[in-house]
Amino acid sequence: MTTGFIIAVVIMFVLIIGITIVVTNKAYGRKPDVIDPIKPLPDPNKKETDQ
Repeated sequence: MTTGFIIAVVIMFVLIIGITIVVTNKAYGRKPDVIDPIKPLPDPNKKETDQ
């Protein structure tokens, strides 16, 4: 293998690893979507008055 080929392979690995790090940081850096909290279940012991 020639020196140029080895240098090209090393540069490709560096680019792939760098792009992976950038994409991962962007994915983990964004704010997560807001999830609506679960509404509390109605209390079965509570009596409703008939009107």
